[in-house]
Amino acid sequence: MATIVKWVIGAVVGIVIVIVTFISVDPKLKNPAENPATLSSVVEGQVAVTIEGQVAHPGTYILDENLTILDLVTLAGGYLSSADLDAINDTLIVGERSLVYVPMLSGYSQSCVIDPDAKKVNVNTAEVSELTSINGISETLAQRIISYRNENGEFLSLEDLMNVTGIGTKTYEKIRDYLTLK
Repeated sequence: MATIVKWVIGAVVGIVIVIVTFISVDPKLKNPAENPATLSSVVEGQVAVTIEGQVAHPGTYILDENLTILDLVTLAGGYLSSADLDAINDTLIVGERSLVYVPMLSGYSQSCVIDPDAKKVNVNTAEVSELTSINGISETLAQRIISYRNENGEFLSLEDLMNVTGIGTKTYEKIRDYLTLK
């Protein structure tokens, strides 16, 4: 009987050690007191927003809810050179957003040459004729994009296009370089 009690106590101590080890190793499980952007420090009119992706200092920031995504990016140290600035509308108000993701340029390379004369179509304002001018967007798909935009509001990122019926990963990759949010 005494051996069983020793085994149980040993198992409990082992589990506690494993839990403490994982908490100290995993940075996502930090003590909330170490993170200045905790929900308890948010006051009325402010929001805690996490920004990830191609910014200098990703993380969670507390800011006034009426500031723009560009203000959040500025707090996060600005865009990296690999950020796809056409894939995010940084003039939008932060509001109740809890996450902002800044994607990387498709096929990003330090030696990438971008054609400055290339005209991109604004997916948030384009009509059917503008959308169908892009190889890979049929008239039916253009109608679906516009219907989705009318029902759900402006696209916040180009990746949101994959929520439109008929746009999967392959179609998205084919058309994304010809679209913008601005």
